[in-house]
Amino acid sequence: MLNKSYLLKFFLSVVITTFSFFINFYYANIGLYPIDTFSFFDSGYNVLNGYHPIKDYWVISGILVDYIQGVFFYLFGLNWNAYIFHSSFFNVLISLFFFFFLNQFTKNLFVNFILSLSVGILCYPVVGTPFPYQHSLIISLISMFVFYLAIEKEKKIYWIILPNIMLLSFLSMQLPSGLINLLIIFFAIVYFFKFNNYYFKFFIMGSFVSLTAVILYFVTLKISLSDFLNQLIFFPFTIGEGRILNEIDAFAGAKLVNKFTFRGVIGHFKFINIFIIMFVFSIIFHIRKNQTRFNFDKIILLNVFVLLCILSFMFHQLITANQTFIFSLIPILCGLLIVLLKKIRPDSDYKIRNILLISIVLFATLKYHFTYNEQRKFLDLQNINLSDRIDAKILDKKLNKLQWITPTNVIMSPSAELDLIAESLKVIKDDKTSKMIITHYQFFSLLLEENLNIPNRWYFPNNTFPSSKDNIFYKDYLKKIHYKLTKNNIQNIYIVESFPNEFDFLNIKEFVGKNCFKKKELNQILIKIELKDCTTKL
Repeated sequence: MLNKSYLLKFFLSVVITTFSFFINFYYANIGLYPIDTFSFFDSGYNVLNGYHPIKDYWVISGILVDYIQGVFFYLFGLNWNAYIFHSSFFNVLISLFFFFFLNQFTKNLFVNFILSLSVGILCYPVVGTPFPYQHSLIISLISMFVFYLAIEKEKKIYWIILPNIMLLSFLSMQLPSGLINLLIIFFAIVYFFKFNNYYFKFFIMGSFVSLTAVILYFVTLKISLSDFLNQLIFFPFTIGEGRILNEIDAFAGAKLVNKFTFRGVIGHFKFINIFIIMFVFSIIFHIRKNQTRFNFDKIILLNVFVLLCILSFMFHQLITANQTFIFSLIPILCGLLIVLLKKIRPDSDYKIRNILLISIVLFATLKYHFTYNEQRKFLDLQNINLSDRIDAKILDKKLNKLQWITPTNVIMSPSAELDLIAESLKVIKDDKTSKMIITHYQFFSLLLEENLNIPNRWYFPNNTFPSSKDNIFYKDYLKKIHYKLTKNNIQNIYIVESFPNEFDFLNIKEFVGKNCFKKKELNQILIKIELKDCTTKL
C-alpha cells in the first residue's frame, strides 16, 4: 500500500505539472516579437519535410529545438498550439525536475513545492514560445542538478546520462551551456582525483554514447563538418568576442562594457546577488566551523561549482541582445541554499530561516511576474496596450489562440498588419514558380505548406549571419546562398518586412550573385525580386 508521503509527492507533482504547463501556455498566446516568436515555427515544419538546419539554412544556434519542434508538429499537427505545447513542456520539465531534486535532500514538501511553482512562473513564461536561450538554460540547469546528484548520491546512472544532457544543452545554444559544461568537466576531474575515481568509467561510457550520436547525425544527414563548425562554433565565437572586447561592429546593446555597471550587474540582479552573498557566507562558515585548516570537502566542491554556474548564467545574460530571462535562478538558488544550510547547520531553526528565504523568493516572483509575464517585456510590449490584441486565426486557423499584437503596432494597428500579411500570403501562394522568402515572420512555409527555401533562421546583420564583406565568413555564407538559389532554380525572392526598411542592409546584387534582377514593392511590407537570365556566373 502506498504511504501518505508518496501520495502527497505525486499529488504535488501533478499540480506543478498542470500549473507550469498552463501558465506558459496562457502567456505564450499574448503578443509576439516576430524575430524571436517564430524562430522555430517554419524550421520545425521544414524538419518534417527533410530540410535540416546547418545543411539547408544558416543558423547560429538552436538545432535541437528545430528537431524537438518537428516532433511536436508531428504529434499534435501543424498549428500554433503544437508550437507552444513544446515550450510549455519544457517549463514543466524544469519545474518538475527541480521538485524532484529538492526532494532528494529535504523533506519539507511545502517549501519544495513553492519554489518549484516559482520556477514555473519565472522560467519559460517570460519568453513564451520555443527559444534557444530558455532551452539551453533549462537543460544546463538539469546538467548542474544531475552533476550534483551524481556526487551526492553516487549512482552510476547519473554519471552515464550526464554527458548526454550536456550535449543536448550545447545543441540548444552554445552559451551558457558551453561554460556550464566546462565547469562540469573541471569539477568532475577534481572529484575523480580527490574523492572517488570509480565513476570515471561511467562518465566516459556516457560520453561515448553522446559522441556516437553526434557522428551518426553527421553521417546520416550528410551534415558538413565545416558548415557545423562555421555556424555553431567559429562565427558565434566572433560575435561573443566582439561583445566582450567592445569591438566597433558589435551590437551596442550586448556589449559587456555597456552592461558591466553597478546597475547592470548589482542592481538588476539584486535578488540573485542576495542569494550569492548568502552562499558565500555559508561556505565560509562551514570552513571556519568544521576545519582547523582548509580541507576541500564535497560540500565546498559542489557549492563552489554551483556559484560558478550561476555567475556563468549571469555572464551570458550580460552579453546577450535580449531582455532578461534568468530570473528563475532566484528560486533555484534559494532551494540550493536551503540544501546547503541543512548540511552545515542541521540544528538551526529551519522554520524561521525558510520563512525568510521563501518571503524573498515570493516577493521577487511577483515583481518579475508582473513586469515580464503580464507586460510581456521580453517581447518589448511593455509600452503597448495589450488590450488591442486580436485573434490571429483571422489570418489562418493554424494560428488559432495566438493573440496578435507586436511592437510594430505603435505605428500600425494589429488588424492592418494582419491584412498586409494576408495579402502577402496570397501573392506568394499564387506564385507557382520556385521561390525563396526572407522574413522574420517565419510562418509562411507552414501556413502555405510548401518549401519556401528559407536561407536563414534570423536576419540580424553580422550578429546572426555574416552580412558584410569585412566578415571572414561572408564569402562562405554567400557561396552557400548562391548554391541554394542555383540548385533550387529560384526565380523569385520575396522579402516580407515586420517593420519599415527592415532589410535595407541586404545588398541584393551580392546576395543573388547577379546583375540581372528586378525589384518591385507590392505593398507596404512585401518586396518581390525577380531573378532574370544573366550571363554572370554565380
